Amino acid sequence: MPPAEESPGSGEAVHILVLHESRGDVLARQHAGMRRYAQSRNWKVHFVRMEKGANLSDILRRFKPSGVIVSLVSPLKRRETGGLPVVCFDCPREVVMKGSPYIHHDAEFTAHLVARELFTLKCASYAFAASGEGIGGGIPYWSRTREHFFEREVVSRKGRWAGVSRPVTRGKGGAASVAMRRWLETLPRPCGVFAANDKVAAEVLAAAQKLSLRVPDDVAIAGVDNDLGICTAARPTITSVVPDWEGGGYAAAATLGDMIDNRRVEGERTFRPLGLVRRETTTRTSLSADPRIVHAVDLIRARACTGLKVDDVVAAMRSSRRFAEKYFRDVTGESILEEIRRVRFDKAKVLLSRMSLPLADVVRRCGYSSLPTFCREFKRLSGFSPESWRRKESRLGYGSQNTNKNVSIFVNESL
Repeated sequence: MPPAEESPGSGEAVHILVLHESRGDVLARQHAGMRRYAQSRNWKVHFVRMEKGANLSDILRRFKPSGVIVSLVSPLKRRETGGLPVVCFDCPREVVMKGSPYIHHDAEFTAHLVARELFTLKCASYAFAASGEGIGGGIPYWSRTREHFFEREVVSRKGRWAGVSRPVTRGKGGAASVAMRRWLETLPRPCGVFAANDKVAAEVLAAAQKLSLRVPDDVAIAGVDNDLGICTAARPTITSVVPDWEGGGYAAAATLGDMIDNRRVEGERTFRPLGLVRRETTTRTSLSADPRIVHAVDLIRARACTGLKVDDVVAAMRSSRRFAEKYFRDVTGESILEEIRRVRFDKAKVLLSRMSLPLADVVRRCGYSSLPTFCREFKRLSGFSPESWRRKESRLGYGSQNTNKNVSIFVNESL
């Protein structure tokens, strides 16, 4: 077993055990979030990779932890943890320990981001490509929930729901790729496909190319995880949702802290993605390359929070207001005013996460005319008052500790 890593601290510390099986950048970011919370509590946190044959009883005796965060694909039984507080984090739902809090991705918001992106392309239909990476080759819970919320988004936006690919078998004689091609052939085109993750997105892309379908004109594709080894290596590059791995790790540690402090803990908590990186599988080159739209979007992102008005954007496009409004909506899926409001709203959420920043400063820095206007607009877009949203995000670990700057809901790499 490799030596454990410890978070910095001073004085007498509580010892926390984190059990995991994976490696790589994702794990490092998850652990960074856990360390941030540990520092605030003077904890010493030990990360232990559970290799085959590892004896958990020996590990518990060695570290004498006050609580455990479990991020495993193999189930643990309550008696194996000696009755300690346990939080299950980013693991298959099927292995979540009964009675333990479960911290996982916000599937609803993830589906919302993808639907919002695909609907800008005005597709004739929308579909979901499921993952077959569950236990026994079945469809995992996280894939099913993303499917559920995406279908709900499509229906609520009055789009045409074209169904789901369910690859319950994979890899035998190319059966999976054949099944994917046959499924793609049945979809009314152009179709927007939400893939359960980036691996599935790459499979959809490969099948589309085998069928000589144009991407994104015939099939637009978006995945989840922003795995650069997949997304940027693909041709065309793949649009993907960016998980907040660090925020998720922080939320898992904060939940364990609540348990150790004997506070009431909900059965499930979710962590929201940071946003969506727009790449070539959802970017129609002929439209996105139009310099008028590029300039207009750049202008909005640069000046939306400094008093920018619709007339300013129209003037920058050098056309009549009627043409500018219609063309901007046709290309982006939103009106100029909606885009200005969205940029302001996204910045407001970032500033609200800084718990020490007064609300009046948030209003001023986001370009709102008054506090009542800001509160009304924020409630319309989020369903929460600014203070309620701030308290909710703080409970999930997105407070002043969160310094990740990748917070834009949409990042168009072509702009």
